Amino acid sequence: MRKIFFYPISMLWSLLMTIRRKFYNSNGGKRRVTFQKPIICVGNLCMGGSGKTPHTEYLIRLLSSKYQLAILSRGYKRKTNGFMFADSFSSSTSIGDEPYLYYKKYTSLAVAVSENRVEGVRKIYEKLPEVDVIVLDDAYQHLRLKAGLNILLTDYYNLYADDYVFPSGNLRESVAAAKEADIIIITKSPSVISPIDERITLDKLKPLPHQQVFFSFIRYGNLVPFTTLAKMQIEEPKSVVVFTGIYNPYPLIQYFKEKYKDIQIYTCRDHHQYTKKDMMELQYLLSRCISPHKTVITTEKDAVRLLEDSIKELAFSMPIHYIPIAVDFHEKYKENFDNKIKEYVESYQ
Repeated sequence: MRKIFFYPISMLWSLLMTIRRKFYNSNGGKRRVTFQKPIICVGNLCMGGSGKTPHTEYLIRLLSSKYQLAILSRGYKRKTNGFMFADSFSSSTSIGDEPYLYYKKYTSLAVAVSENRVEGVRKIYEKLPEVDVIVLDDAYQHLRLKAGLNILLTDYYNLYADDYVFPSGNLRESVAAAKEADIIIITKSPSVISPIDERITLDKLKPLPHQQVFFSFIRYGNLVPFTTLAKMQIEEPKSVVVFTGIYNPYPLIQYFKEKYKDIQIYTCRDHHQYTKKDMMELQYLLSRCISPHKTVITTEKDAVRLLEDSIKELAFSMPIHYIPIAVDFHEKYKENFDNKIKEYVESYQ
């Protein structure tokens, strides 16, 4: 019903976004700014939930041992404006939860935020000329800046080819925009996937001859104690409260449902800034757990939001663990993908 009711609006929005793309690509693409150093864009067509953060982290791990990297993000839902580098005074509210996670996790990485990506890149090179590679987090729709390598992500269980433009669906723009991608990654695929299922997926996406397609999947790590009470726990938890504020929590929740019999769920909207009310609700859910060996579990991206001064004391009154989430590529794709990225960066040397 939603698709039919909002279809006219979706068609109008799709048309406007298509015109916008054609405008930037007209006149030989001279309306788009390029740079003389490698810039990799990681983005998607849908509103969220395709796995940009773990794929950006994959690129960080792949390249950081050899190159000086910088991450440039818009800093979604931050309470500041303009360009800024992440530093010891930063928080999830000042630069956004994802940039703050990169800053806390990768100490050798330069992390910056700016709504204007062109200005952001210029200022990074101006202040840090030693930077070799810039990775743009979620910039597929930022057309004024033309990245040298565009990576487009799409969820295996929610392909952009099966979706509709907002508000009928969850796409930011028409499926036709996918033709500008150099690499398409089908994320969150099963860890074991048959050639037939791969072919069905590729037939839906219809990649162009110049586009390389790769399948990635999620790897969940061991629980990591986040608060002092969690670090003091010796016994493995038997009862858990899982909470998160990510776009598509279903795979994560399903993973924990398979591991724990006594589980309670508390979900919030994507990039939700947690409040005292949220912490009190978690305390209540934790009190309802059956086993004395109990804990709260969240994602690493959610955990950094608990460091805000307004809620930190309440958060640290509970045993809270986070689960590392990483992506990997199926064996037949991994070497090819890694080489593709390295060859692109090396072409600028």
